[in-house]
Amino acid sequence: MDLKQSFAELNQNLNNFFNFIADKLKNYKNLSLGEQIAYPAVGLGLILLLVSLVMFVII
Repeated sequence: MDLKQSFAELNQNLNNFFNFIADKLKNYKNLSLGEQIAYPAVGLGLILLLVSLVMFVII
């Protein structure tokens, strides 16, 4: 498998992942309470991780 095929497969996997998340969030009201809590918590965790990395590099 060459590099171009590897990147194409990675791109397809990422697209499938984000489409899955987008479909879940379209039906947010129908999710279980645990899922309604988990999705924002994971998103907030990723945002805080990015902020901490930026602050570590700057300071």
